Amino acid sequence: MSDIEYFRIRPCEKTFSMLNRLDCINTRIQWLAVISVIFGFLVFFSLNQTNWGEVIATLTTQSKVLNNESDASLDSLNHKMNCKSKTVCGTHWRLVSWEDAIKAFSDQTMDACNNTCDTSDNASDCSSFTKEDWSRRLTAGDFIARPFLKDGMYIYEFEKEYLSYPPLEDMKQLPVLNLSKITVFGSINDTVHCDIGDVINGRVDLVDSYGQPRHKGGDEVRMWLVSKSEKQFRTSGHVTDLNNGSYLFNGLCLWPGNIQINVAVVYPSEYIRATIHQAQLSASRFIYGNFVNNTTQEATICWSLPNIIGRSCVCNLTHITGQSLYCGKPTDTRLTCKDWAATSAAPLIQPINVTMQERNLIQRMPTKYILKRTIPHNIQLLVNEKGKLPKLKPCSETSLNVTWNLTTPGGFWEPNMKWTSLQCERPPLSSPWAMSCLKNTTIMIFGDSNAVRVFNVLSQVTHCTGLSSSLWPKAGTCRNKDANIILSFTPHELPLYQHASWTPKLNYKGVAEQIYTTPSVGKYIIIVHYYLHATPSHLSVVHSRIKSLAESIRHLARRNPDVLFAFRGPHVTSFDWDINHTTGGDSLGKFYLQLIQETFQDLRDKIVYLDGWGMTLAIENAEFHPTDRVPQEMIRTLLSFRCNETGYVPR
Repeated sequence: MSDIEYFRIRPCEKTFSMLNRLDCINTRIQWLAVISVIFGFLVFFSLNQTNWGEVIATLTTQSKVLNNESDASLDSLNHKMNCKSKTVCGTHWRLVSWEDAIKAFSDQTMDACNNTCDTSDNASDCSSFTKEDWSRRLTAGDFIARPFLKDGMYIYEFEKEYLSYPPLEDMKQLPVLNLSKITVFGSINDTVHCDIGDVINGRVDLVDSYGQPRHKGGDEVRMWLVSKSEKQFRTSGHVTDLNNGSYLFNGLCLWPGNIQINVAVVYPSEYIRATIHQAQLSASRFIYGNFVNNTTQEATICWSLPNIIGRSCVCNLTHITGQSLYCGKPTDTRLTCKDWAATSAAPLIQPINVTMQERNLIQRMPTKYILKRTIPHNIQLLVNEKGKLPKLKPCSETSLNVTWNLTTPGGFWEPNMKWTSLQCERPPLSSPWAMSCLKNTTIMIFGDSNAVRVFNVLSQVTHCTGLSSSLWPKAGTCRNKDANIILSFTPHELPLYQHASWTPKLNYKGVAEQIYTTPSVGKYIIIVHYYLHATPSHLSVVHSRIKSLAESIRHLARRNPDVLFAFRGPHVTSFDWDINHTTGGDSLGKFYLQLIQETFQDLRDKIVYLDGWGMTLAIENAEFHPTDRVPQEMIRTLLSFRCNETGYVPR
């Protein structure tokens, strides 16, 4: 059954052929319509005044009317039977592009557009002029949300799927961990044996509080393996949604001993529906913009989309940052969009237009770490000491494509948080090796505070100096003059949630534009990370940024063969903002991962994918910033593709 057929069920295909429609005629009204069409045809024919073009047009028109009447009656019936959501039901789903969605707000970004607060229906929107004013209103919910997408519109197919479900009204419909069941194929008396290198497969069947199986998919189910001994080994597994309330999972037997199989329902589909709904309504985390001209200043809300809260006219600042950025236009006529001078972080807002049950679900999520969302079971996984893992080639002799296979784990954690790669052989990370590898190389890092942590690992192993202050949220550069290594960090484009105090406007271009200007000669490593500052907006925002990034990589790769690119992927973070847990975080992570893989499909032989998802799932990460071992192992992997044990290896 197609996505749309969940609430719009028709007995047959639409067609303009009356003969093909006969088996769809079920009512007296429909039969009368057919007879009238045939009678009209005979009258035209008998009078010998037939214009065949007009006849065909007439038949087509009347057939369309018949279709529409039949559809309308069926829509009405299905609406009465199945429709519980005013947000979804009664709308005609329409796929729109990112560009079209932005274009819908173009009138509000024109220079001629001026805020008219004294005559607006929302005159109270102009009662805020300072950051403190806005903070009070956002915290209290004293504002009118301006949705990015209208009812019935969507950019991605998964949005249409989830929003076709009604909002959560009954908490008993949610999956219940204690009633759900895990099955491991090949187990005997709840025990399964395997050798090192074997694959285990299983299924999880979700059950609700009524004891009924879940009949739809879309839940975020994750699986990972952990040794039960004190010396813990850890690795991630893979889950496949069967779209019927059941999920297949698989994992690798990688070390001997007694292994714990963990399967967690991290987010039920009802929660993900609420997250997508909040993104469409633009219930997000915003930043403030300060406009200053001499002694005149005014604060407004800024964001990556033009549907700004509190101002009907907005400033389009995209040309400054290189990616979409908008701020509410000041109401004071002494200030213009050119007077934008600084930004600061705004507080989270409460969920918008949700049911009581959805609000409860959204706000209780951060109180549960991922281990508290696992399905209990008594299955024993015993791994024999037989078998062994395959011998791997050095990463410097391995295609970068191997880093993009996310259906099998890229490695596993050994005791003392040592990462063993299953993709290729890596030299140990040491300062002498790193400096030998990176001699005469410029490393450019773009991103957020997690990208800063990648920068910190590199700065330590290369002993670079020259930073006069802390990087975040500013750009900075350090050097190792003896090895001729230059290491730079630049924050990605706004919005960035920096500090509560004003941060002066950052004077740099977007990531893609800076990559475009990279020289055609010289050794470069370019690392980019987009995640927790971009995903609080609609996913199309971060998608547009990585598409621009991909274009710039294609351009530079053609010009300079000595550039190695790396994309640091998202990581799991099960514990985050408690006011509106749907904002940011990892709840839409699986869709972001799909967008990343699709966007860089033709570039996988030129980009090292640094998989933070598998690494952090295995260690049950909860925080925005995973342990330092994650960026350290990422850098070891990246440099291993660049160099062997003796130094740089051209690709």
